Amino acid sequence: MRLLLLGLVLLQYGILSAQYVVKTPEELIGLKKLPLEKVYVHYNTGVLFPGEYLYYSLYTFNAATNKLSTISRMAYVELVGEDASTVFKQKVRLQNGRGQGDLFIPVAIPSGNYKLIGYTHWMNNEGVGQLFKGDVVIINPYRTDQENILDENEGKIERMEQENTNSANAAVQTRNDGTILLFTDKERYNRREKVTLTSRNYKGPLGFGDYSISVRLKERMIQNQPMDSESFSRLFFNVPKAISKKVNDSIFLPEQRGELFYGNVRYSKDQSPAEGKTVVISIPGENFQLKSAITNEEGNFYTYIQKEYDSPNIVAQVQDSDQEAYTIEFLNKKEIDYDKIDFANHTIGQEIQNHILERSVHNQIENAYYGAKPDSVISIDKKDPFDGGVPEVFVLDEYTRFKTLRETLVEIVENVWVKRLDNGRYTFWVREDMESYENEYASDPPLVLVDGVFIPNHNELLDFNATTIEKLSILRDPLVMGSTKYHGMVVITTFDGNFLETVPARRIANIPLSQPAAKKNYFRQQYDGDKVAEFDRIPDFRYQLFWEPQFTIQDSEELFEFYTSDIPGEYEIVLEGFTTYGKPISIRESFIVE
Repeated sequence: MRLLLLGLVLLQYGILSAQYVVKTPEELIGLKKLPLEKVYVHYNTGVLFPGEYLYYSLYTFNAATNKLSTISRMAYVELVGEDASTVFKQKVRLQNGRGQGDLFIPVAIPSGNYKLIGYTHWMNNEGVGQLFKGDVVIINPYRTDQENILDENEGKIERMEQENTNSANAAVQTRNDGTILLFTDKERYNRREKVTLTSRNYKGPLGFGDYSISVRLKERMIQNQPMDSESFSRLFFNVPKAISKKVNDSIFLPEQRGELFYGNVRYSKDQSPAEGKTVVISIPGENFQLKSAITNEEGNFYTYIQKEYDSPNIVAQVQDSDQEAYTIEFLNKKEIDYDKIDFANHTIGQEIQNHILERSVHNQIENAYYGAKPDSVISIDKKDPFDGGVPEVFVLDEYTRFKTLRETLVEIVENVWVKRLDNGRYTFWVREDMESYENEYASDPPLVLVDGVFIPNHNELLDFNATTIEKLSILRDPLVMGSTKYHGMVVITTFDGNFLETVPARRIANIPLSQPAAKKNYFRQQYDGDKVAEFDRIPDFRYQLFWEPQFTIQDSEELFEFYTSDIPGEYEIVLEGFTTYGKPISIRESFIVE
């Protein structure tokens, strides 16, 4: 007999139940055994215009070992304005401590100084000082409100621009001990010419590690370089290694098993906490996901979502046929207070207005041709919602149609029927697999879902309009969810997939589900073979020539190829990363496009 378990595991190290308040010394000891984390974000530029992308590569470290962390499965990246408000917030899935994403700068965002924040949920226990904070300047020439960034001291801007321009003849700028060096096949290139970039590891296993590379036109307006990995390591070398909380303190839970969701259940009659109730958490859709959790003495429940998802909602329901007896809601994660963050004071003057105009025009042209140069999103790894079970599928268009679901079960669907219980209610039943079981009839009813939404009261489906149903999938294996046994699963899929919209809001907790940052293969411009004719008439005003957010060095040499654009000037290659021993590597190299 194969038994499917749909349950909840929260913490390792002896913590039996996850709670926001540490209630016992034993819980505190277990939590202190879990090291804190620190995050480094390598991003492609510190100066952005509307229509451009901020690309980032994220590294999460175990604060105790300074090696890539395997603790958190989710990280967060935010862009915060000087008023301490969050402009963007992205969830980033982590795999062995690494993640990636990008932020598109819209025309609605005002000019100003911003902070790029990177963190995990677990890091928040030690406050804002534990978080990664990088400076970003946004120049928006499409808005009239420039007071946040405009400076009347134009000479200051002119000197900064001259300082940048004077470095145009620099060949190779490295800030490491020669473990890894970068080489280009030439020092000067024509427009739309191929560049071959080599990263060479001179110290064998001592250079093995995780890295990211950016190649971009060197900034001519504001000198605001993103924080490099060496500076990060120095700045965050002495961060706390474990939480400094005490018994009865509130904590941020680590997201060890995936993305954390939590909520509260109360009795509708008097709003007292509903303790010991099983809550079914589902992400509806064709590739639905199911989890369960038990409420604690405060009526709170917690669950982790491990698998990738593409659904716009997450739903929680009490596992009780009388759902009207409860009120249930998701609780929001505590917001971070950014009021005490210090922002940079980068400004612009009239002398760079020609640069601003040129870059704005180039961005508009590039965005106009985006359809010819698209990034490709890597499809999420959709998991089997039946966890290895092989359901019997009945596509109803292949049979004579009946009006109601009850009639359909009787006339079409094998091994499923409706039975009246002693309390007068009806429930579905699934016949046992005769090859696996001695008795033909199961002792427990099945788990029933419509479009991935849990149905605790089967009575409500007897007269369901069967013409809206595309298919029924029947699983005949036993499973356990929470403290309840089920025999089999009946999954009803409608044509529109919108059953959730018909469920009364008072019965469920239903919140929008923001998608984590999509993992992409970024567009790589080519000018060889058939690509020459294809792009001959398309302008090429790329400032970002190359972005590789994640790659590993496990050999002596890595090769990268990319093409220059129609914009002349000095381009900077920036490699950031860390060896497997936690040593930071930061390299800068320049070449010229004529």
